[in-house]
Amino acid sequence: MGAETMTTNSLSADTQAIMSFEANKKSAGVAYLLWFFTGGIGGHRFYMGRTGSAIAQLILSILGWLTIWAAGFGLLFLIPLGIWLLVDVFTLGGMVSDHNNKLMQRLNAGSAPRANPADELAKFAALRDSGAISNDEYEAQKRRLLGVPDAVVVP
Repeated sequence: MGAETMTTNSLSADTQAIMSFEANKKSAGVAYLLWFFTGGIGGHRFYMGRTGSAIAQLILSILGWLTIWAAGFGLLFLIPLGIWLLVDVFTLGGMVSDHNNKLMQRLNAGSAPRANPADELAKFAALRDSGAISNDEYEAQKRRLLGVPDAVVVP
């Protein structure tokens, strides 16, 4: 686990954002397959993270099939569900695009560009030269920017 954490931490913010996007994006193909095979129970909506409407579709389906024998009473649940599923087949691609665009925006907002370490080091050197920071403070910042650990003092 430790090596795994070190590997993730050594990746740039952009690389981590790309990996997160690839791991969490939704596929239109998978969504349509789920619609086709599990649409009546809201499988495609569960996949898209729309849990509330997925549960509503599941309830409509269960109520419809449990009461279909009562003189067609179940049709009061199954017909609206069928219409909803027909609407979903035309809007599912947009739902996938929406999800992926929002995911990309969220990841982009979280990965602010970092300043170039050389530029930061030059700023600290200028501060040291002007007397604003000591040489020890400059060296500490230099080690931080270069990723060099502080020397361990042994008593």
